[in-house]
Amino acid sequence: MKEAADYPFLVNPIPMPSWLVTEENENADRVFAGDEAKVRFTVELAMENVRHETGGPFAAAIFDLRTDRLIAAGVNVVVPSKQSWAHAEMIAFAHAQNKLGRGSLEGCVLASSCEPCAMCNGATPWSGVEELIYGATGDMAESVGFDEGYKGAQWKEAFARRGIRVAGPLLGEDAFAPFALYRQKNGKIY
Repeated sequence: MKEAADYPFLVNPIPMPSWLVTEENENADRVFAGDEAKVRFTVELAMENVRHETGGPFAAAIFDLRTDRLIAAGVNVVVPSKQSWAHAEMIAFAHAQNKLGRGSLEGCVLASSCEPCAMCNGATPWSGVEELIYGATGDMAESVGFDEGYKGAQWKEAFARRGIRVAGPLLGEDAFAPFALYRQKNGKIY
């Protein structure tokens, strides 16, 4: 069977903003102990994404469950990439899987600045992550105009049945800051 390297167009389909690459490199050895530290990092990335005008007010990161170290991060780049699937979680999954050289993120935590939308919620179990932690609620995202889609009221219970721990919402109003800034800057709702 051919390896991913035999298909270079699949390896990194969407380039990341240069500031995000710098953030990943600067935080490669940092230990993010606890759920709030991980989620706070993603909220900070979402703020930077809005400040730099490189995408929407969402960010996600994959952490090693054992070491609490950052594996990969992603930000929402739907508008600049013109790709409807380029949500922060999807980018983080792809980036982490490329870095680790495997399709499963077993032994990993997905931290997201916001509760995953319907698409990212569907992809989360298939990614192999063992935990999902998030900041803002889907209602917060919808309050500024985003359509988060339908997930069903029992989505957290469905994750638990699959052995995925879910914690959130975390950080309260601090998690809304990227949305407030995006609205203030008249960011495009997509």
